Amino acid sequence: MQFLTANIVLYIRIAFLLWLAFMLIKNPLALTNANFSILLGQAMRLPTIQVTTTNPLFGLIAVFLSSYALSDLVPLLSENIPYFENLVPVRLMFNFVLGAFCISSNYGLVANNLVFTFAFLEIWLNFLIYNNLKTEKYTRVKTYLAEHGEELRKTADAQVVPL
Repeated sequence: MQFLTANIVLYIRIAFLLWLAFMLIKNPLALTNANFSILLGQAMRLPTIQVTTTNPLFGLIAVFLSSYALSDLVPLLSENIPYFENLVPVRLMFNFVLGAFCISSNYGLVANNLVFTFAFLEIWLNFLIYNNLKTEKYTRVKTYLAEHGEELRKTADAQVVPL
């Protein structure tokens, strides 16, 4: 049995996004001046954002992050695994494109240390989710074939018509 299942990593991601939204409302300077974000931005030669705590965009971004987290919570509680099997690769592609844009562009509104750090953490979490989803899918298929393999062989043999 795995220590980190896809459900656990999804709950971690939801908690991370809600915490991020909370911190954007309560203390945005703690996020913008976080050592990890500054270090990652300097390593990628990205501009560091200087912000004020009274910026109203933090509230808007917090609302979007909260809705982003809650949009995962509903399918997770209803155990809609195919939803995540389809969505996670799309998220990975989007975050890879976003990270590549941050590195290769000079457009400071998007290509900065905070956006790149967010894309980096999303890539990491979605890779964990993707790998766990694939492992769990393999286990489900293996269990199903062990239980119903003989029935499937008989059905397939009955459908084969010799010429």
